[in-house]
Amino acid sequence: MELREATPEERRIYYTEEWSPGEIPDFLVASIAQREFGFDHDGTGPKDRYNAFPDVNALAGFLRERAPYSAYSSVSYYERPGKREGYLKAELVFDIDAKDLPQTLKKCCKAGEVCEKCLDIAKTFILTLKDIFEGDFGLKNIHYVYSGRGYHVRILDPDVMDFTDVERAYILDYLTGSQELKGSPKVDRWLAPRGYTRVFKDRLLMMLEAATAEDLMMVEGIGKTTAEEVMRNKEQIMEDLKGWKNFAIETDKKTGVIRKRRFKALKDILGEARYDRLTDFVLKQNASMLDAKVTVDVKRILRLPSSLHSKAGLKCMLIGDLESFNPLRDAVPRFVAERRD
Repeated sequence: MELREATPEERRIYYTEEWSPGEIPDFLVASIAQREFGFDHDGTGPKDRYNAFPDVNALAGFLRERAPYSAYSSVSYYERPGKREGYLKAELVFDIDAKDLPQTLKKCCKAGEVCEKCLDIAKTFILTLKDIFEGDFGLKNIHYVYSGRGYHVRILDPDVMDFTDVERAYILDYLTGSQELKGSPKVDRWLAPRGYTRVFKDRLLMMLEAATAEDLMMVEGIGKTTAEEVMRNKEQIMEDLKGWKNFAIETDKKTGVIRKRRFKALKDILGEARYDRLTDFVLKQNASMLDAKVTVDVKRILRLPSSLHSKAGLKCMLIGDLESFNPLRDAVPRFVAERRD
């Protein structure tokens, strides 16, 4: 399916004939009077900000009348949202955009473009985050949103909504597989019992599964001969990673926290220095998959679930079943389906 920009007439049709205020998620409806709203009316960005609505009906009237190019709502709650004053708290959010996937994973289309394959890769990444949020952290109030060209994770558990921007950055480090666990007392209490190295192992595995020799040669010090040897031994390396086998552990003598875990099959080929360069490369690739600015900036606005992503011609929507969700089936507006008829 080709993603194509919606015309002004198609936007009008969407908001007047298909869109329903009932598609706005309950977590937004319950806090609508405390949220700032922003709008993009011509495709140049959300320049119309500092909007506030007392209830869903007022927002619905605006959307139907204006049929904006894009609609956004704040992740923060304010006493006076129309002035963005009286900050109360903010969701903990993560943004994975398929158009910005790292080169080692995005082999299907050009950087900045989106296709079905890279949307699948983004969804796979979201599913790994889901396991961490729900399994490792025991979070309950999590919402997964299709953003039009990727995914948003929006967490509203009370303890995380009070995190500062610094504390949010610590969580981001954890999710990208940072080998250095750090944080405030509040974050340490939340994360310390969990093994962060599993996160990094999963990220390394994801990268190596998709890697080619050319990808490995992007790492400083890894030439063609070494890269090809890694590829020849890829099956054994993957088996070690998946089974947590054949590795040496280095722990911090003071805290007992695992600092490095080197898998033997990979280390024997690369040596210690190149092994560490590879892990640093993976960390940077992982970090690029999560938009740090979105997570750390509590003044951020995100696309409004139920609104139209006019650039892609798809709906931004709350996802019911993440496992089975298919954006090119479930997020297609009627006017797009009619183009194909």
